[in-house]
Amino acid sequence: MKSQCHRNIKKFSFPHRTVHIWNGLSEEIVTAESVYKFKEKLDKCRYTTR
Repeated sequence: MKSQCHRNIKKFSFPHRTVHIWNGLSEEIVTAESVYKFKEKLDKCRYTTR
């Protein structure tokens, strides 16, 4: 969940920038059983929908 930012240092931090991206991923990608499978599914999703 994103909180409201009053300073740029928090606004541009890694966790704050990635919330929308992570929430936009499909359930299949998020629940991958390993890092290798996660990357494989993410690449397939990113490069086949263009």
